[in-house]
Amino acid sequence: MTITVTSLAERFGAEISGVDLTNLSTETFDAVRGAFEAHGVIVFRGQPMDDDQQVLFSERFGPLEKTVSVNPAVGTPFARQSNIDIATGEAMNPDDKRIFYQKGNMLWHADSTFKEVPSLCSVLTAREVPATGGDTQFASTRAVYEALDPSIQARLDGCVVEHDFTWSRAQSGFEFNKAQRAENPPARHPLVQTNPVTGRKSLMIGAHAKCIIGWDEEESRAMLDDLLNRAIAPNEIYVHKWQTGDAIVWDNRATLHRATPFDVTKHRRLMQRTTVSNPAAIDEYAGYPEISQAG
Repeated sequence: MTITVTSLAERFGAEISGVDLTNLSTETFDAVRGAFEAHGVIVFRGQPMDDDQQVLFSERFGPLEKTVSVNPAVGTPFARQSNIDIATGEAMNPDDKRIFYQKGNMLWHADSTFKEVPSLCSVLTAREVPATGGDTQFASTRAVYEALDPSIQARLDGCVVEHDFTWSRAQSGFEFNKAQRAENPPARHPLVQTNPVTGRKSLMIGAHAKCIIGWDEEESRAMLDDLLNRAIAPNEIYVHKWQTGDAIVWDNRATLHRATPFDVTKHRRLMQRTTVSNPAAIDEYAGYPEISQAG
């Protein structure tokens, strides 16, 4: 099988064709994995998958996370992004708390940075898409790091950032209850991430990034906001307009993404996300006392 890799944006992202994600040889998957490491976001058109097929494909990248209790698909490998009730198959009321919770996905973020064991990547498949709206936007934090002045890079190398799910969801007006807060305590990760395959560096920033440990609060917030603004400049992002059957894999170590609105009263949207855990990262954190002390 011969695959074709076509760049999507100037500094990250690629569309891959000539593959069947439900029937990948080891050689072809290795090529897909190589494109993932190189480009950060890889897009596949015309790849309809059911849940079992998506799990099998996702597990090629590593072990899957289980979804937290605030998601309708709690306890499964899926984070369901949808306005369709999982029990009835009908569209939810726009005032449904589950719809309100999903507004947090419209903030720029990387998945699972608020967890002690971070994520390697996410796989999102389009099962039903609205006629208009509901795009997903992507940005590269590797491009941001590589464009920084060397003096700023040197200042950020070795820094640790605290990521807090409760804090980030509050930015969109959603308040966790006591049990949900206990389920999602803050986690700490190196601000600068190094890809073990390519050696290239990126930044773990986004909506969940609350503060840089040891920095003055105002200085910390200013730096994190500045880095985020650099990443999401209009000329730096890739906007994906979904078609039913699309699949996207993105690197949570090196990219950010966000959902965009659609009319939930007129259209149905069902996206299924599997999230691949990155337990190998824990060994890489051994040299960061701020992380080991927090644990």
